[in-house]
Amino acid sequence: MSMLSIVIALVMDFVLGDPAWEWHPVRIFGRVIPRVEGYCRTFPVSKRTQGVIFLAMNMSICLVPILVLSFAASFMGPLRHVVWGAELYFALGGTCLAREIEGLCAAMARGGLSAGRQKLRLLVSRDVDGMDETAIVSSAIETLSENFSDSAVATLLYAALGGPVLAWAHRASNTLDAMVGYKTEQYAEFGRASARLDDAFNFVPARVSALLTACASGSVARAEAVWNASFRWGRALSSPNSGYPIAAFAGALGVTLCGPIRYFGVMSEKPYIGNGPRPTILEMSGALSLYWNALALASALSLALARLIHGL
Repeated sequence: MSMLSIVIALVMDFVLGDPAWEWHPVRIFGRVIPRVEGYCRTFPVSKRTQGVIFLAMNMSICLVPILVLSFAASFMGPLRHVVWGAELYFALGGTCLAREIEGLCAAMARGGLSAGRQKLRLLVSRDVDGMDETAIVSSAIETLSENFSDSAVATLLYAALGGPVLAWAHRASNTLDAMVGYKTEQYAEFGRASARLDDAFNFVPARVSALLTACASGSVARAEAVWNASFRWGRALSSPNSGYPIAAFAGALGVTLCGPIRYFGVMSEKPYIGNGPRPTILEMSGALSLYWNALALASALSLALARLIHGL
């Protein structure tokens, strides 16, 4: 993918965000997934094998159109950069969540904790009823840091390395994991293949996101402390990847994130990450500034990689 295509995607993402459009490719894919799941669950094989078939079918459904469009664009002359940029834009989620978090902060300022819980409910899968300010803010920062790795760094890196098709392979995997990658009775076996593929896709980006967060933290000494924090607590969570960006944000902000949280009515004994105080609404401004600065570095890195690999 060319540098110009990535620039087009970044500009579109910054200006347009993630449009609430019924025909957004990710939303279309999200509507297809349950139908494919229902079909695959009828197969007379083990749940784990059903999940492998489910993964293969969904990845094919998502990637074949992207592959065809990308190939066709290669014959469009200069217009190919616009087509590839638009393809990447729909896979990229760099600015959307940050603006949602900004909206959450504004809602809490106007309507207090109940308004904050209502906004947070739209962003996370955890139970938000009864959350106090600390739990809301911690959840928001954790989600922001994970989004930085999953929806910004990973997508940009894969776009630079392999264009829209590789970027969309990651986006499809991430979407599947978000929908079936739960360790519940219903999905523990069926969603295993989807979860493992997402883990593989995010292994390098999670660690790169920690490095970029460290570089955006303000000083050389601070960057070293953040980098050390990301590897001290990066393996604390059951996920092999999500702990790294969360630990980097915790280290950069000087707070403690995570801790026990309830999902679908069941308490999950998540460990604490960080060695500072628990965050308050006052830390949200710093978290958002850190996010935007790190996103700028991620954008520059992807452009440099694209220039190195593909030229202009």
